[in-house]
Amino acid sequence: MLKDRKIYESNLEAQLAQWKADIDVLKAKAKRAEVSLLVKYDQGLDALQKKHEAAGKQLGKLKLAGDDAWDDAKTSTEKVWGEFKALFQSSTKTP
Repeated sequence: MLKDRKIYESNLEAQLAQWKADIDVLKAKAKRAEVSLLVKYDQGLDALQKKHEAAGKQLGKLKLAGDDAWDDAKTSTEKVWGEFKALFQSSTKTP
């Protein structure tokens, strides 16, 4: 169980790092966007940044959870992860 837990947590950390890199790519695209689209990109990036921070906090809670609370923390983490994925996918569609 401990080995599976560590693997799961490591996978989430890797995904979180990848999302940060993806956000950075979107920021670069936003800088190149037309002025009319810049506001939209900025709003989307703000929302992504906040959700990314929430995912990071949730991962921290998961890592601190005791064995008895870990499954509930995992469920909460998967919910936040799903919300981030959905927001990210909608943000990466070309306007």
